[in-house]
Amino acid sequence: MAAAQVGEGVTGVVKGQRVVVFFTVENLPNGEGSWQEYVSVREDLIWVVPDSISDEDAAQFVIIPWTVHGMLSDLQVPKGEYVLQTAAGSVLGRQFIQLAKHWGIKTINVVRRAEQKDELKALGADEVICSTDEDVPARVKEITGGKLAYGAVDAVAGKLTKQVTASVRDGGQVYIYGVLGGFDAIVGVGDLFRGVCVSAWFVYQELSFPARRRVFIDEVSKLIEDKIIVPTAGETYELADFQLALEKTGQVGRGGKVFLKN
Repeated sequence: MAAAQVGEGVTGVVKGQRVVVFFTVENLPNGEGSWQEYVSVREDLIWVVPDSISDEDAAQFVIIPWTVHGMLSDLQVPKGEYVLQTAAGSVLGRQFIQLAKHWGIKTINVVRRAEQKDELKALGADEVICSTDEDVPARVKEITGGKLAYGAVDAVAGKLTKQVTASVRDGGQVYIYGVLGGFDAIVGVGDLFRGVCVSAWFVYQELSFPARRRVFIDEVSKLIEDKIIVPTAGETYELADFQLALEKTGQVGRGGKVFLKN
């Protein structure tokens, strides 16, 4: 969006500049969400978009790349070790592969459709497992020579979480950040006895901390400018066709994020 008006004392933004607004927990109770024509926010809750970044990339600046950067940073996976992720064919999953490769971390990527394997390998994925016809923990054990994955991120939950935790080494960390498989997650007690830690990772909690926001702004913007993280743009719809856009968003294999323009 563009800055429509600038308040008194604001020095980092001028009227008409392209900006991204960070909707934090403090905004939402006031109804200041994303489905608005105008929103009033503090200067520290916006990012001025550089000319080198397109509107499509800027529109994807916050939720997905910040989640990717935050989870992968918090896992602290050493270079050369394996990290496992589910829903690897998603837009987030693809950016996770890109950033892990840039940081020297190997990825084991779980998908539901076997036809995604070659596509993700071409993107830089080290290993791809199809959960519909492969035993995920057995394959991870084979890939890692018995060491299992250093850590994991899970967008699915449900029954798949049990396979994910079984694929992580003793004392490893699993972050659940999505509920594609349901709002319950099954975890093997034996894996808890091995010290595997399962917890949620939620980007909106991170947005509440100014220092964390600053890290994301500085580091993720550079990664996007340098084409390390490449947001995936799908089809664009006029605002009047928002219902069609929502239908497209719900389709499997839609090819990228759907955009509305006014």
